[in-house]
Amino acid sequence: MLKLIKIAVGSVASIFLADVLGLSYSTAAGIITLLTIQDTSRETIKISVKRIFAFVLATFLAYMVFHFAGYHVFSYGIFLFLFIACCIPLRFGDAVSINAVLATHYLLEKDMSLPFVANEALLLFIGAGIGTLLNLYMPGKGKEIRAMQGALEEDLRTVLLRMSEYIMKVDRSDYTGACFDRLQADIYAGRKQAFAYMNNTFFQESKYFIAYMNMREQQTVVLREIYKKIINVRTIPPQTQQVAALLYETAVSFGESNNAIDLLDRLDKVLQQMKSAALPVTREEFEDRAVLYGILVDLEYFLQLKKEFVDALTEEQVRRYWESD
Repeated sequence: MLKLIKIAVGSVASIFLADVLGLSYSTAAGIITLLTIQDTSRETIKISVKRIFAFVLATFLAYMVFHFAGYHVFSYGIFLFLFIACCIPLRFGDAVSINAVLATHYLLEKDMSLPFVANEALLLFIGAGIGTLLNLYMPGKGKEIRAMQGALEEDLRTVLLRMSEYIMKVDRSDYTGACFDRLQADIYAGRKQAFAYMNNTFFQESKYFIAYMNMREQQTVVLREIYKKIINVRTIPPQTQQVAALLYETAVSFGESNNAIDLLDRLDKVLQQMKSAALPVTREEFEDRAVLYGILVDLEYFLQLKKEFVDALTEEQVRRYWESD
């Protein structure tokens, strides 16, 4: 709805300003505004810059073609061919339509004098300028992303708590991977919001949420591996209690600002205790102990991903996204 309002208000304002300045083809300014307003601020600025450079190219080509071939429809066809051929390698595809329309004004007026070229330039600057200014305002997505982070962490907590519970059970017939469905859906939604937030802000620290969502996605891959291993544990070796306790501890204390150092220390102690424990007697016990050890290795990687994320943060990101909460 906001985008529609911007398009309507911006187009009217562009046409009005062009009329006030006495420009020919003033309605073109409104169309340019309509085509300038994109879904994000960065897209809008990017496309406006492209159209300005493309305007210079289009004006040069139009002058060369119309000057030597005359002002008729076939000349316009030659101009359009040359213009599009130049825009493709320059990646100015988004700028073709508007500048092609402006070039028709040269054809209709049979005029490429400096005053008329200035007329077309002003139409472009007014239309693109008003569209860009209006689109610099984008409602903040911070609260939405924060809410998604909360939902995502609750999903992860649920997965870990279920793991700590079911690893202690012999019968896991009702233990399915359905809990990952919601987690994956929230990660997808969170990444989408994070990219929208980044594209509507202009400071480097806006990439924080992208990095956060990527980290949680990587952790989810690790949790899926742990889930598969838990399914393969057939007995309850003595060390299972320690692994379950560690999974539970991770679930209740792994929040956004936790650097995971304490959890990694705790995990290292459990690994050392498992290495120093008496060797298993039966083949079944040996295999299950090996699976438990694999779970701990996976969990260590899970926690290391979080530590690496925290270590990579800038002071500005910590101040903006942690200390401001």
